[in-house]
Formats: sequence, C-alpha cells, structure tokens
Amino acid sequence: MTIEADLLPLSDKGVGPPRILDSPPPGALGRLFDEPRPYSVTEIFGDRWTGKSGLLSELSTEAADRGWRIASGRAATRSLSDVSFGVFVDALDDLMAHHGAEASHGGPDDQRKWLAGVFPSMAAGTPPRPVENPFDRYQAFRATRTVLERLGSAGGLLLTLDDIHWADESSLRLLSYLLRHPPRGAVMIALTHRPRQVDLALRSLLNQAVVDGRAYRLSPARLSEERARALLPDDISPGQVELMLSESGRNPGLLRALASTRSVLGGAASTPAALPLDVLTESLRDFRTLSEQGWRVARAAAVLQEPFSPDALRVVSQVTDDQLRTAIDELIREDLLDPDSHSSRLRFVNPLLRATAYQSAGQGWLLGAHARAAGLLSGRGADPVQLAGHLERSGLAGDNDSARVLLEAAAAHLWNDPERAASWARAALDTGEPDRDGGRARLLLGRALALCGRLEDASVVLGALRAAPGTLSEVRADAARARASALRFLGRRDAAERELAAAREHAVPERAAEHALLLGARLENALDSAGSLADGEVTGLLASVDALPAGARGGTLAMIATAAVRAGAAEHAELHTVAAARLFDRLSDDEVVPHLDGLFRLAEAEAALGRVGAARAHGGRGLRLAECRRLRVHVVRFALAVSRLERRGGDVPGAVRHAACAEAAAATTDSAPLLAESRALRAELEGPAGGPAVPGQVTRGPADGTVPAPQGPAPDELGLLSKRELEIAVLVSSGRTNQQIARTLAISHKTVETHLGRIFKKLTVSSRAEVAAMVGRFDRSGPS
Repeated sequence: MTIEADLLPLSDKGVGPPRILDSPPPGALGRLFDEPRPYSVTEIFGDRWTGKSGLLSELSTEAADRGWRIASGRAATRSLSDVSFGVFVDALDDLMAHHGAEASHGGPDDQRKWLAGVFPSMAAGTPPRPVENPFDRYQAFRATRTVLERLGSAGGLLLTLDDIHWADESSLRLLSYLLRHPPRGAVMIALTHRPRQVDLALRSLLNQAVVDGRAYRLSPARLSEERARALLPDDISPGQVELMLSESGRNPGLLRALASTRSVLGGAASTPAALPLDVLTESLRDFRTLSEQGWRVARAAAVLQEPFSPDALRVVSQVTDDQLRTAIDELIREDLLDPDSHSSRLRFVNPLLRATAYQSAGQGWLLGAHARAAGLLSGRGADPVQLAGHLERSGLAGDNDSARVLLEAAAAHLWNDPERAASWARAALDTGEPDRDGGRARLLLGRALALCGRLEDASVVLGALRAAPGTLSEVRADAARARASALRFLGRRDAAERELAAAREHAVPERAAEHALLLGARLENALDSAGSLADGEVTGLLASVDALPAGARGGTLAMIATAAVRAGAAEHAELHTVAAARLFDRLSDDEVVPHLDGLFRLAEAEAALGRVGAARAHGGRGLRLAECRRLRVHVVRFALAVSRLERRGGDVPGAVRHAACAEAAAATTDSAPLLAESRALRAELEGPAGGPAVPGQVTRGPADGTVPAPQGPAPDELGLLSKRELEIAVLVSSGRTNQQIARTLAISHKTVETHLGRIFKKLTVSSRAEVAAMVGRFDRSGPS
C-alpha cells in the first residue's frame, strides 16, 4: 500500500477541504500516536469488503505496542443490535466493569447513575438514570466523556468503533457529542464506515473535524495488481485471473468470493451461483439491518434477472405499492440496490449480494417466486432463455408448453453454458411430454452433458438414441458423433471408432455434409490415437469439405493439416493451415465455439509448423472461449496446449499455471485420461525435469505436433516488446482488428490502441503490415 500524502503535524494543517489519504504502509500508522498531541479521531472509510477493519486492527496493534488501552466495539454485533448505545456498550462495558468505579471516582455524586443509563455494568447497585430527554442525554454524554479521559490518563486509550454506519440512533448521538467535544488527553476514537451509508449529520461532523485538524482520514488503498493476483489460486488461468480482477475492481472481499467459486458471478444469469458457506455467512452481515419487508423485496429481486423493473419486483414479492417504495428506499440506503441512471430499473450493487439474497431464501418461497416470475414473463412474450430459469424451478408438471420453452432455451444456451442447458433439457423431459421430435430433445441433453464434462452420462443418453424408435437419421448421425467424442475423452477410442463406423453404414450418401462430418469425426478420433485415415478417405474428405459451413470447414481443414504434419507433408500442411486460419479468424466467437475441436487442431498444426505466435493466439482464444462458457473438456485441452507452448517459449511459470488450470478443470469431468495427462504435465514442469524445452526440439503431445520447429534468431526488435505487446503484435499479424484483439485478450479497445502506439514506436514502424511482416519472421524462427 502506498501513501499519497505524508502525515502532517497539527501545526501545518490549515483550513480547507478534508484531505483524503490512501492507507499508509505498515508501521506508518504509528506516527498518529507520535504527534505532540495525538489526533482525537481517526476516520477509516471505504466501500464494503475493502479492508477497513484490517486497517483498524493495524491501528490497534500500533496502540498496544505503545502501552495504550484498547476498547473495541462493532456496530454489526447481533447480540447488541437492539441495545441503546450498542456499539459503545460492546466496546466499553467490560472495561467499565473493571475500571468504572475508579474512572468515575471523584466526579459528581450522580455521575455513576448517568453512566448506568448507558452501560449495563455500571447499573449494579446503582439505579440507572434513564436517558430520555435532551438534558438526560447531555449529562450521560458528559459523564461518558469524563470517564474516557480518566481511562486514557493511565497511558492512553484507543476506542475503536467498527461499521459505524450500522450504529443505533443513541450511539450516533453519543459519537456526535464526542466529535464536537473530544475527550482531553491521550484518547483517540477510531471508527470505520461506508460513506454511502453513514448518517449525513455524522459525516458533516467528521468533515469539520478533519478541517479543524482533530481528525485523520484515510481509506484502504486499492489492491496492487500483484497483491490482488496473490489472492487467487494458482490453478486459475491468466485469462480468468484478468477477468476476475476486472469484475472485482480489485476489491479484496469480492475477489476472495470469486476465488472461492472459481468463476465470475454473472448478474445476468437466471439463477445466481451457489456460494460456499463461509462466503455466504460473511455476506449475510450486509442484510442484518433489513426490515422484514426489505428482506422480502431483496429476495424477490434476487429471483429476477438484472436489471429489473419495480413493477416486476412488486409482482414477485407480493407487496403493495407503498410497501415496495419503502423497501426500495431501504435497500438503496443500505447500498444493496443501485438505480439505473437512465431508467427506473434496478440492480444489485454487486453479484455477490444477489447470490446471498437468493441463497438465503427458503426453497418453498423460491418455488412460488419463480412461478410468479414465470407467469409475469410469459404474459410479456419474454425470451425463452429468460423464462427457462423460472420454469425450471416453478414445479410445473405435465405442461407441454413449458417443456417446449425449456428445450428452446437449452438449444439457445448450449454453447454459452452447457450445464444450465443440460438442466433445462432434463427439466423439459421431466416436465411434460414434448411433441415427437425424432429424438432431438435427448440429443440436446446428451450434447450438453458431454460439453460440461459429464461424459459417462452423455454416453448413456446418446447411446440410447441408436435403438430408440422414431429417431431421425440425421439425429442418429449427430448422436453418433457426439457419443464418439465423449468416448474418445473417456479413453475408449476403439468404441468411438465402432460408433462412427456404425453411423456411417446408416448415413444417407446424398447428404454430403453429413458424410464429411462423420469422416471428420473419424479423423479426429484417429489423430488422438496417433493415427490417420487412409489416403483415399482424406481425399474424399477434402472433396466434400466445401459442403460444410465455414466453422466446420475450418475445423476439418485444420485436422487435415495436422494429419499432413504428422505424415511429413509440410507443404500440404502449410496450405491447409493457412486456409483454416483464415476461416477461423473471420468468424465471431459465437460462430467459432461449436468448432473448438478444429481450433485446437489448428493451434497444434501451427505449433508443429513453427508458427508459434499464431498457435499461441489461436490456443489462447480457444481457452478464453472454453472458460467463459464453461466447456470443461475444452478448457483442459486448450490449457494443456497453451502450457506446452509456454514451456516451449521458456515461460515455465506460465506453463505451470496453465497445467494446474488444466488439472483443476479435468477434476470436474469424469475423464480419467485428461486428468492423468494434466497431472503428468504439471509434475513434469514442477519436478526436477521441468523447465523449458530444449531449443529446436518440440515435446511430443497432442498440442504440439511432432515436427521440430525451425530455429533461428528472431528479429532483435521484438525483444523490446513486453509480453502483452508481443501478444498484440501476433494478433495483428493474423489480421485481427483492434476490436477482435480486445475481445481475445479481454481488455478494452482503448488499451489495444495504447499498446499499438508503443509497438509502432519500439519497432520503428508506421503500419500494421510492417508489424505483421516482422512477426512473420518471428513465427518462422520461434521465440528468441
């Protein structure tokens, strides 16, 4: 943490706007106690989960090291939530029990009675004087101030008040008095608060205290990138790390929550992600002050997709208009909901709060809430994907219309979130009897199960279609290819080949595209077992490739290129690799995702041909797409590929991280071969034999190919580029636009422009074409 301004001695403080300082480095807080007359107030402010309590703890440690007494209270303490002066009672009552008589000795005769009206420990043997009117309050507050001065006279007193924005009204009045009339001597009040929730009158008093030189104001510093990364597990890929850093704003609490769920908690999802119990428990503190009506509306808001309208919120929560408006005011005041600046719609301040509100609701209540939301959206002709999350959880049975909506949503969501698509497809089959569709519903379920890593279940569902009566021939062919893929990742390549051979026997010869896809699936299976198709079959595949759409055509050409590399036909491999790359680079992410097998083979062929930069770009794109869309098997394959490419380039830490990422993803699937391969690569990288590959030698494996890469010196200028600049230069050389580069690297368009300016300057070039030419020489020579 860095300090933006030095701590100023009191004599140097002039009148002016309150100074806001970043949190100081460790030990610097001690200077607050070293002033000739210590500050009477230290104010620590910041948004939720930014580390305010941590700074308060550091301050307490500094005070304890100097022999000061420490009295600590927290306004969020549940046991004192309904007690007047609760935060002061939490901080001082035990201390008053031990030292109260001593501290109040010598004061007015009725001072103990006034204190007994505030602190329960002082009421023993002394009838408390109720603090009910302004005069009573004044006497009680004055007596409290006197006791603080006496407690501080024996070496100093630090009174810490955490989460003061949740304090009761009596505590706020006492604190306001102490800010206007601070205790004399070595007494410091340190408090934390969230500025958007703190009482406005208290904020004004704090501002004046800073201006008068009686208060020191600081906030937790934004986490440095290095410290933020240290909060995340080592087996999360760099791409996901960057996404988590961006989504969390480097907020420590939110970043830890994202790390615990190992994903970004998307606010647009129909149902929030489930939180681990410890994260849920901590996050529930933010809801503890809500009224019953506020809780009801918060949970209804969590059921709806963001942003949501007040009208939808009223229907789902089943409250009146007046109750809704009151609850919305409360939720905004508690900084739980944010109003949209351009409409009347609302959203949660962050996705963790939405997940907490949802997970805290009872299952019975959620059943009704989802049913009400489904009814509301159905009447408005909502998108099937929006509606499906509610239909799935509304407990409907025998409803064919709902089943059709669920299937439509599952098909639309298959490549965005296959686990959710599988859940919707299963719910559709359980909810009602969809119209006879020739097996399409079960094909959809099987494909979704395979994509999310449930390969055994997928194999069973897809295998049943072969014998099911009424299954359409094209559905049988698609099911055979999907089942063969699942069997291949389960390590049963012979069974996969038999599946494809049987499907080919029943294929309709006139359907060229179907014939090409089956041949391509056979080639893919052969490549995984270090084999290939017969020359005549490869020729036939090439002849029918034009019947395929662009993505499938690119994937097929990439597989043929990989087979050519392995056969030593470098010229043919180069030709098909270039053609496949051009096709893939022109496609949007949505168009590429269904053909990630082909993109994987493209990266493999490029690596084997020495086009290392292009292989990194395509491998990185595949990994990003697989991770963002939870395609677990593909995450494993691309993470392994990227790991091997990084080891080849000498980036051993990067290679280890990606191998660990592959292992973590493989553990969520039922593919023993992928898990074993991931563990073996990680062990190799981390063990005595780990380290960069020998220059000029390519490690054999499914991501690298087996042809040694030509070696030679890379252009000296490329050594001037940072890792990020080199990535962008490589993407420029592949013909990507700035927008495409931004999407690939998950950075802003403006950041790409900034890096390009630096690249042009370092390489002394003035055009993208010159950058591409230089990177082309680099691709041929391998990394320097």
